[in-house]
Amino acid sequence: MIVLCDLDGVIYRGGIAIPGVAGALTELAGAGVAVYFITNNSTRTPEGTAEKIARLTGVSVVGDQVLTSAMAAMTMLGDDDGPVLVVGEDGVESAVTAAGLEMTEDPMEAGAVVVGLTRSLSYGLISDAMLAVRNGARFIATNDDTTFPTEDGVAPGCGAIVAAIAASAEAVPEVAGKPNRPMRDLILSKVGADAWIIGDRLDTDIALADAEPGWRAILVLTGITSREEAEAAEVEMVVDDFAAAADLVLGHFHPS
Repeated sequence: MIVLCDLDGVIYRGGIAIPGVAGALTELAGAGVAVYFITNNSTRTPEGTAEKIARLTGVSVVGDQVLTSAMAAMTMLGDDDGPVLVVGEDGVESAVTAAGLEMTEDPMEAGAVVVGLTRSLSYGLISDAMLAVRNGARFIATNDDTTFPTEDGVAPGCGAIVAAIAASAEAVPEVAGKPNRPMRDLILSKVGADAWIIGDRLDTDIALADAEPGWRAILVLTGITSREEAEAAEVEMVVDDFAAAADLVLGHFHPS
């Protein structure tokens, strides 16, 4: 059995692990359940994300267990799409480099603009991205999540940055992350088509599970979505937190 876990609002909020996560991850691993982490957050590399999970939970995680929207975005690019103007942090820059593409800060030579969450956003960077797109560069968003949960509440997400560029460039981005096809194909190539998805968002995690036969979703209430919103959307499986979701998965697990 395979479990695909979202991170922000499911495993942690900002720099704080959600209570019960460490024990639940240990229990899943002990039962022989393969756990992967799928995130639209593109700020970190897979290795950096694994390090954060391990640091906050005390549970050992490796980079190969992590799939990010930056990785999904790279599957959309070919050799002819470089150089790439990056609006994002280390996760996007490292993914571009790993894909063998060059980066540029010149909007007039960019073949593609790849946008991820960046906490050092400036007017100049939005302007450069706009100019590149208006000059014919492909406009790729790692994700379009408008918000994400932190320990201090809800913070602006990548979608807010994408919206600013889209409005000024008068262009519609291609979106890589959950629940879109590039992320689905990346997951399928890694783990196959039979998995449980544990997440906190209706428009990404639940929609992702609904898009593929064999994927089942459990919504947790520690992130963005309220119980009332989940009930209105008629989500089948809604639990308080990741520990309760893990119990639900283990209740269906019958190892051979």
